[in-house]
Amino acid sequence: MKLFDRIKEWLGMRRLLKEAMPDRRPVARNLAQCVKVGIVYLATDEKAHADVRNYVKKMKDELGLHKIQCIGYADLKELPMYLNAKLNFDAFCQKDLNWYRIPGGNTVNNFIAEEHDVLIDLTMQDYLPIQYIVAKSRARFKVGRLTDGNKRFLDMMIDTAGANSLPQLIANIDRYLLMINAKVEHSLN
Repeated sequence: MKLFDRIKEWLGMRRLLKEAMPDRRPVARNLAQCVKVGIVYLATDEKAHADVRNYVKKMKDELGLHKIQCIGYADLKELPMYLNAKLNFDAFCQKDLNWYRIPGGNTVNNFIAEEHDVLIDLTMQDYLPIQYIVAKSRARFKVGRLTDGNKRFLDMMIDTAGANSLPQLIANIDRYLLMINAKVEHSLN
């Protein structure tokens, strides 16, 4: 990243930190008991997009969730062909960012305004446009990868334990979200 871009990103992060909502009260929910789920991910390569689509299909098939809304960020000047609008999958790219690298437009604003029960951040690195969406989202519970940059925005962070692949992050987040407030039958045996 060029020096000028780093300065813009630094100014954008300062602006985001000023606007962040500190008085949120997170409500932890089991993924199986959610009604609306939001997913934010980096969609620069087609494999990551396919991994997220498979995860959404798995949630629909196994958990019966039908209100899943995804938004992907392609760190490119134009959206690639595989990100054409599909049901419940939206995307934005660099042309949707302002000078501070903060996203705008109807797609982003509608996603932020939606009150998801759980917002899942599936990014493997910190990207200001995605962190902005996570920070400004009206979701009741926000989950993602453990990093210093995410501490201000997420309610629950998952340590990837050195695993740097999206399928492993998805598996860990899925496992821990299904453990929260799980109804377990206790027996006296």
